[in-house]
Order: sequence, then structure tokens, then C-alpha cells
Amino acid sequence: MKDLSSVFFISLLLILLNSCHLEELQFDKLAKQVDTHPTFIAPIAKGNVTVWDFVNAANKENDNITKDPNGLIKIVYKQDNIFTYNISELLEFPTTNNFSSGEQPIGDISPEDVNISRSINLQELSGKVNGQLDGVVLLNGKTAPFPSVKSSNLDAAFVLDNVLDFKTITLSKGTLKVELKNKLKVPLSLTGSLYDVLNNKPIDDFAFSNVVPGTTSSLSFDLKGSDLSNDIEFRLYSFETLGSATPVDINLNDYFTLSFGMSDLSISKGVIKIVKPQSFEGAKGNFEFDFPESNLKAFGAMLKKGTLSMKSVNSLPLSGVIHFTIPEIKNQLTGAPITADVPMDGSTQLISLDNTIINFSSDAEKPYNRIPYSYNVTINQTPGFINFSSTDAVKLEISLDGLDFQGMVGDFGKRSITIDPDKFALNVDMLDKLKGDFKLDNPVVTSTLHNSVGIPATISFNLTASNKEGKIVSMNLPSVDIPVPAGINAGIATKNVSFTRQNSNIVDFISLPPTGDITYSGKVDFNDKGVVTPENFNFLDMNAVFGVDMSLELPLELQVSNLTFRDTSAISGEDFKNIETADLILNTKNGVPLDIDLQLLFIDTITGHQFGATNVTRMLSTAQVSPQGTITPVESSHTFSLDKTQMEQLKKANAIVFSGILSSPNGGTGVAAIYSDSRIEMNIVVKSKVNLNF
Repeated sequence: MKDLSSVFFISLLLILLNSCHLEELQFDKLAKQVDTHPTFIAPIAKGNVTVWDFVNAANKENDNITKDPNGLIKIVYKQDNIFTYNISELLEFPTTNNFSSGEQPIGDISPEDVNISRSINLQELSGKVNGQLDGVVLLNGKTAPFPSVKSSNLDAAFVLDNVLDFKTITLSKGTLKVELKNKLKVPLSLTGSLYDVLNNKPIDDFAFSNVVPGTTSSLSFDLKGSDLSNDIEFRLYSFETLGSATPVDINLNDYFTLSFGMSDLSISKGVIKIVKPQSFEGAKGNFEFDFPESNLKAFGAMLKKGTLSMKSVNSLPLSGVIHFTIPEIKNQLTGAPITADVPMDGSTQLISLDNTIINFSSDAEKPYNRIPYSYNVTINQTPGFINFSSTDAVKLEISLDGLDFQGMVGDFGKRSITIDPDKFALNVDMLDKLKGDFKLDNPVVTSTLHNSVGIPATISFNLTASNKEGKIVSMNLPSVDIPVPAGINAGIATKNVSFTRQNSNIVDFISLPPTGDITYSGKVDFNDKGVVTPENFNFLDMNAVFGVDMSLELPLELQVSNLTFRDTSAISGEDFKNIETADLILNTKNGVPLDIDLQLLFIDTITGHQFGATNVTRMLSTAQVSPQGTITPVESSHTFSLDKTQMEQLKKANAIVFSGILSSPNGGTGVAAIYSDSRIEMNIVVKSKVNLNF
């Protein structure tokens, strides 16, 4: 015959062990009797088990169950990266930007200085002064007092060398210097003008008075606004000398020299010839960088890659080079600004922007989204004369292409990202078996925030869970500040934020208890506090990420009242056909602060029919807990009985449902701290009546 009593009472032990087999318990087989209706009274088991044994058995080696250094048992759930966000999704960056300098007038040209000299001797002068030098002519070659001469109302013209660099010009500025060198042996006075023959008008009139022999006198005139041609001459209006009181050598080859110097010239228009390369001042300005994000204010950026493309549009009859500089785009390694020589023939010039830094904030008027530029122009010499005007324009068409940003600083504006609802599984078997009033006294939810984005932000989270009955509790966690790294190269900043009974409704959340998946959602708000300035800026690296880890730490400090747990074990009624009645006597020393009651339900798992049930019986009495938390084990003895009717019901079933009821001290009003080393010592005795007539 089978040892049916052992089978039965092993099943009863499963009530205490939540359907788990503990190797620490040893069972002695019952002795066989010859009486056909004998009563067996025998010890069948003796055990000394810790709570840690129970917990490990109940959770099937679940790694979520642990204990703290003091032995307090905890359920710990952690999931890394329940939410991650790549910052490249937060801001949209352009891959290209097109600029134009607009048509910039070339401006005035500054030619070489013009210098023309004309020497006039007494012989040439004598034919221009209406016979006033006839007396001097008669004394040629003699030593005699030089006669005085006074000749006025003249209009004597003296041809000057033509200017070779222009035919006609208009000057926006310039200076005319007229210099008289007196190589005569007598003082000299004269009036005259530099005369424009083509335009038939004097350029400037001038007068020299009593210039002594061997000296030089000069006069200066402003040429601003003057129209000039290259056909000019000197016109003499008067000539006078006081002569000499003493004899001098009179020689008709004696002369005076007039020099005409035009300097600091700026030509606004004209027919000119450029005889050697000329430099123009050019222009400067700012390009407005266009970001797709309308509220983004960029102070600076780093580029991994990019190309600067430049092409000139030239309406001038000139060739040359535009020397272009963007002083605030610099090579990261050398610090050298980007420069280019752009031909004026309309060809395209390409410059690499790889590994460059852009400063968008150099303009005090608008210290963001602007790139300054400047250029000057070198004009090549011309083979002949050209029609020139300072209003003729040159234009630069500029394109930044293939932009791949590495990082940026600026004011990125107020932005939000939504953490879409998602789920994670708590995966704690023990919680799935619980039902009733259940509270954990000190649960903790910890969010670990990982952030390498330099934007101040707050995050708000909501957790939602439900129990087997469908009751739902949401835990709206308070908003917290996200950690910000110290700088763009500072790496990831990490912050742990804990939510406890003091700052959330986590106690109610856990007391469901949650079973299955926990749903989470949330929102991140960037730049929702404070003011962003060029000194207190946002920053980001394009590889920056923001992530959230979530952990739940549930110390088993329980406040439970009539908390039930259930488990089902399959049986065969045939195994109990010879047992008429049975009592299980448990003598215990309980170091766990929980009352445990038990009831057996006999069911058919196929139809769901329940054939019967035992009475609810106290199996363990709670250990005593002092106000200081000291636990004192309690000894007790309880009997779990199956009468003849219940045995008949058991024989019809194919499964036993073990329904346990737990309560913490003082009828469920006290807190039971469950320590791993708390022990339950058991001495189990069976008393059964067996029918041996078969």
C-alpha cells in the first residue's frame, strides 16, 4: 500500500510553503498497523526554516527579491532606459544656408598720384608777355641791373604733358599742389591757372608773390567734385618782377618751374586706364543664418562637416579677385578665420568648413544668428581705357552646404517632449498571489536621470498600475529638475530622485498590489525656468542623450489585514481513498510578526466545481513586536482537521486550492517588518484514521 498519509501531509505542508518543496524539512514515514480502522499518531516532520527560505521558494529564484545589510527583505525592480531621447530629435538643424551680399557698389578707385612739371625760360616767356621783356632780351649775355617787369591781363597758354591714366574723370576727393621754383636771378610774382582745355574751364587759379631767387613756394587746392580731362595746360595771367638794383648776369635761358601734383585722388567715375592692379576697400556686413526653429537663437556652433561655396556676380568691365573673409568662422585647430579669393569671372570657389567653429554673437546689436563678413577687391590692370563708375556693383552669392553640426550653444527656447505611454512588467510572482488589505510602509520609487544636454529642464512622471480586480491607481510624481552637465565636454550628468510616502502616493500605489504591467508616461519641459543669455547659455552636443532608469524598492515592512494568497496543487482522489479522518497538529515557534490562517478548497479544475472546504484554521500566531521594533518569537500549537465529510469531498477533487490569510500585528494595524533571518520552528504531528479494508 502507498504511504498515503505522507502524501497527504506533504500536501498540507505546501499550505505553509506556498506550494514549494523545502529540502530543509525531513519527513518520517508512518509505521504500518494491522488494525483495519487504526488511528495513527506520529510525528511526521520537524522543520527550522527562515523567511528567506519561504521567499525564495515563493518567487522561483526571482532576482528581484533581495535584502538590505540588516536583513530586511526587499523587492527590487529596476529597468534601465525605460525612456531615452536623442537630442538630435529635439532641434532641427539646417543642412544648407544661402546668403547674398547684395549688389555692393565697387566704390571709388584711387589711382596713382599725378605729377606734371613745366619749366619756362625767359626766352619762351618773352613771346607771351606783350613785349614786356624786350628790354631784358636786349641785355641777354650782359651783366647789368635786371629791369623791372610788370605784365598783366595776359592769357598765355603753356602746354603740359597729357595725363596717361585717364581721359575724363570726376573726383570725389583729391588735392592739387602747385609748386613754383624760381631759378631766375630776380624775385618773381605771377598769377595763373591749371586749365582744363577739354572742359574749357580752369581747374584752379593760383597766385605767387615775390618768390625770391633760388627758393620754392607752393599752394594747395581741394579737388573734391572736380571734373577733369587729361588735356590740361598752364595759363599765365600776369607776370611781375621788381628787377635788381645791382648788376646780374642776364641769360634768356634762366627759368622758373611750375609743378602740378594731384594726390590722394578718388575717382567716382570716368574713362580710365588701370596701369597696375588696384585695391578697393570693398564692403562688410552680416549674413542672417536661417534656422528652421523660429525661436532658436544660436550664439555659436561647431561643424563636423560643411562646404562654403562662393560665386561672384560682376557688372564691372573689370577683372580681378574678391578677397573674402568670414572672421567668425574659424578652424578649430589653428583658430584661423575662413578666407577665400573669389575670381570676378563668375567661377565658383569651394572652401571646406570641416572642423570649424562659428560665432553667431559678434554683433552687439543682434548677438545671435548672425555671421559677419568683409571683403576687398583687387582689380587687374586693363589693356585700354574703360568706362568706370563707382556705382557699378559686385555681388557674392554664398552657400553653406552639407552642414553637419557637432554642437551648438545658444538660447534654444521653450520646448517640450512627450514621454509616450509604455509599460514594464514588475515580474514578482509573490505579488500575483496576494489579495486583500495590503500596504508596504516604506516603498521607494527612484528615477535615475542621465543627461548630457546643456538645457535646464524639468521632468514629470506618472505611473499607473492595476490589480487583479481591475482597480487602478495612478502615481503622479512631482516634477523634478533634470541635471545639467557643467559644459559641452563635461559628459553625462546623473541624478537620482526618490519618491517616498513623504512626496507621493506610492503607499497606495503599491498596496493595490500592482500585478502585471506598470504603465508610465510623462513630459519633459526645457527652458521652463530662468533666462538664457550669451553668458548663461544652452549647449548641446549632437551625440547628447537624455535617459531615464526606473527602480522600485519595496522593503517588506507590511501593514496587512486579511491579506489572502492562493495557490493550487493537482492531486488524485485515489491517493486518499483509505483515509477517513485526519488532524495536522502544528507546534510552532514563530519569529515572523504575522498571523497566518489557512483554508483548503477542494475543486475540479476542469469544471470549476468546488466540492467543499475546510474551516479557516490558525496555523501561525504572530511574533510579538516591541515599540522599539524588537521581535520576540511566540510559541503556539494549532490543529488543522479534516473530518470524514471533508475527506470524501477531497477524494472527488483533482486539485486543492490553498487559501492563506495573513495579518500583521494588532489585527492588521501594526507594521510587520519581514527580516530574512526570522525563523519558524515547526514540529508537525499527524493523527489520522485509516480504513485498511481493501
